[in-house]
Amino acid sequence: MLSAPLLELERYDWSQLRCGCGDGAGHLSVTFRKLLEAKTPQDAVGYRLDGHVEVQSMLFEAAVPAVSVILAALTEELAPFVRSHFLVTLLFAVSGEPHSSEVAAGRESLDGECCDKAREGLWVLYHEAMSGDTENALDVLEIIEEDETRFSRFRAALADRLAKQ
Repeated sequence: MLSAPLLELERYDWSQLRCGCGDGAGHLSVTFRKLLEAKTPQDAVGYRLDGHVEVQSMLFEAAVPAVSVILAALTEELAPFVRSHFLVTLLFAVSGEPHSSEVAAGRESLDGECCDKAREGLWVLYHEAMSGDTENALDVLEIIEEDETRFSRFRAALADRLAKQ
């Protein structure tokens, strides 16, 4: 089936990207597919983005395209645990810093690249905050949103929803 996240996933040559596990990121294509298809937590056993895109908030090259795939995925129907995993991964990507091996490879601005990429999906994240995982979406927005007035207004409007989650 054709979907935005799968089309975005296929835009990248994952095997050419560095991964936090020490191997090339080629396996992340399968990981994303399994997560996108998962209906139960058992369907996703062994398929995680942490330890690959980032390790303890230290970013690897695969983080930048992962942000794009995650934003595309958030436009789709996802199992709640997958949606949460994607948002937490996105939060680590925008709040992390490049791993020392990435700095040595000349990718010292991975954190900024992830934030810039996440800003491309600003309204996807606002929609998520209003109708999905409010807390995690607002945490990401707090980091990437450059319009403080807009963010404050949305946060205030979502205070009741946030208190219920």
